[in-house]
Amino acid sequence: MLKPNPLSLFAGAAALGALALASSPAGAVVIDPQIFVQQSGSSPAGGDPNLITNTGAFTVGVAGNFTLQNPLLIIVGVYNGNGTPSISFAGCANPSSCPLATVGTYGLTSNTATLSSGQDAYTQLGLTEPGSGTDSETFGNWVGGDTKNGFAAPTSFTLYAFALNTSLTSASPITIDEAGAAAGSYIIARDCNAGTGTSSGCNTPGDVGATPFTNAGLVDTPTPPRVPEPASLALLGTALAGLGVFARRRRSS
Repeated sequence: MLKPNPLSLFAGAAALGALALASSPAGAVVIDPQIFVQQSGSSPAGGDPNLITNTGAFTVGVAGNFTLQNPLLIIVGVYNGNGTPSISFAGCANPSSCPLATVGTYGLTSNTATLSSGQDAYTQLGLTEPGSGTDSETFGNWVGGDTKNGFAAPTSFTLYAFALNTSLTSASPITIDEAGAAAGSYIIARDCNAGTGTSSGCNTPGDVGATPFTNAGLVDTPTPPRVPEPASLALLGTALAGLGVFARRRRSS
C-alpha cells in the first residue's frame, strides 16, 4: 500500500495555515515558522515526539513557505547529562564537528545550560520563546516523552547549542547527524526569518523559527541484540546434550 509522504503532508498543512494567516485581519495571531526534526524517510512529522532511531542521518526542515537565515541553531538536550554530543553537517567548515553557537546569536546568552523541573529549553539558553510567549519544549514534556517511550524519568538534561552554516528553506530540508548523546536525549532547532538579523532575538511575532514538542526529535537508538555469555552458552550446550542422550535411551528401550 502506498504511504503518503510525511514531509508533504506536514508542509501542506502548515502552508494552508500560513495562507490563512496572510489574509487575516490586522491584530490576528501570527504563527511562527515550525522547524521539525525527524528520522529521514520514515518517521511521520508530528510524532509527539519523532523517534530518531538512526542518529547517523536524520532530517531537519521548516514547514510552510519560509526561508530562515544563516546560522541554524541545533540544540541537543542530553538525557541526564550522559554523554557529550557532536553535530555533523556538510555545510560546516569541519563536517565532522560543527561548532557551538556564538553567544549573542539570536539573543543566545549561553551555548550550554541545564534544563530541569519547571524550565523550558529555549529560555534556559536565553532565546525568545516562539509564538505567544509559551514554549512546549519544557522539562515536563521531555520527561513525558521519555517515559512514554520506555525511558526512566530523567532528573535533568544538559543543553548544547550548535551553529550550522545554512539558510534553511521549506523546499530543501537538510540531513545531519549526531553522536555522543545518550538515548532519551532530544534534538530541536531554533532560527529566525531571513532578514531579521542575528544580533537580536527576532522578537516580532511570525519571525521566530522553532521546534514545537510535537516535532522534536527523540534519540531512540535500538538496543543491540543481546549476546549470551560463554557460561550461558556452555550450560545450554550441556542441556541439549543431555536431551540427546535421554532420547537415544528411550529409542533403545
